[in-house]
Amino acid sequence: MGGSANKPHQRVWNEFLGLRRTHFAENRDFKEWHRGRKQYAVWVIDVRNPSVQSRFDTAREHLAEFLLEPYRRQPHISLFVCGFPAESERYDDDYGHDRCSRHLRDLEKAKPPPFPIEVGGINSFAAAPFLEVFDVAGGIETLRSIFSRTCSEIRQEPYLPHLTLGLYADRFDTRIVAERMALLRNAPPVPCLVDAVRLTTYSAAEIAGPLTVQHTIGLSG
Repeated sequence: MGGSANKPHQRVWNEFLGLRRTHFAENRDFKEWHRGRKQYAVWVIDVRNPSVQSRFDTAREHLAEFLLEPYRRQPHISLFVCGFPAESERYDDDYGHDRCSRHLRDLEKAKPPPFPIEVGGINSFAAAPFLEVFDVAGGIETLRSIFSRTCSEIRQEPYLPHLTLGLYADRFDTRIVAERMALLRNAPPVPCLVDAVRLTTYSAAEIAGPLTVQHTIGLSG
């Protein structure tokens, strides 16, 4: 990929290089965040492409010495961060039953078609390395606009499609990490067709626990 599609990823890479050290993840139960709530919900693209899986596995192995273990989350692209599922909303970050139902209805009504994406090389946020994802046909943007009709997303940073490789286990020198990434930094893009989106949840008590699929919506057009 080139041109304007690369600019957001290049900005993130430049920001990473501007850091002295990575941020690290504490492997603990963040009770002050979940306040006793058990699950957290996110709409995702559950990537099941063999070529993407191979790149994901290769990249994780390449960066193994920097990554927090265990990391049991399946390869996925977050589409829309929802919050804590709840029958009725008590906190600002609750994802009430009514909002979830509206998301499902809006998707069924819109009938978005399958669309292509491309998965590129390694990049990194301060706290997590990732594979770059390019929304070459605007399909991700379309889905996010559908979700946004119902509620505002829980997000602190501008949205950038990506495929998280894991979380940093310590405060590593970013120059050393970047040097290790160099081999896979400019890997050629892997094309991938998105034909479904999934509402998933994960245990709020586990920082890197697996995703559980709650709803699957096929993209039929």
